[in-house]
Order: sequence, then structure tokens, then C-alpha cells
Amino acid sequence: MGALDRDHELLAVASAKIRASEAAGVGSMIAHQVHGAIGVTEDHALHHLTLRLWSWREEFGNEATWSLELGRAVVKQGADAFWSGLTDVGRN
Repeated sequence: MGALDRDHELLAVASAKIRASEAAGVGSMIAHQVHGAIGVTEDHALHHLTLRLWSWREEFGNEATWSLELGRAVVKQGADAFWSGLTDVGRN
């Protein structure tokens, strides 16, 4: 696997981790609003599910960690390679 492939894979992994972590935060917030914040009580299932989602968000780095990695990868590739790396243009 060449450096370009590793950078491309890093772009995909970092983007997925950032978006999934953001979605977990938004999804849990909406669930608590829909249920009238009943999930803040420890005996409700929503409480346990929310804790699990928040735990998953932090595993293997949070949004901030992966945003930094993504930024570094983009800067390393340079401006000319950014769009083609993002859209897969020119890859076999």
C-alpha cells in the first residue's frame, strides 16, 4: 500500500469517525428531548443507551482528535491533490 493509498484511507476513516461521533451526540440529544429528558434517570433504558453512545464517541479518539488527523492529512497532500483525493478522480 503506497502513501497515497494510506492518505486516502485516512481521509475516509477520519471523516466517518467524525460524522458518526457527531451523529451520536445529536441523536442522543434528540432522544432525550423526545422523551422529556426521562433518560437522565439511571433506571431508564435511554440513560444506559446514551452512556454507551457517549462512550463509543470517545473510543479510538473523539471528533477533535480525528479532525486534527484529517486536517494534517489534507495539508500533507497539498492543495492540488485535495479535490482529486476527496473525489477519487484519477484513482484506478
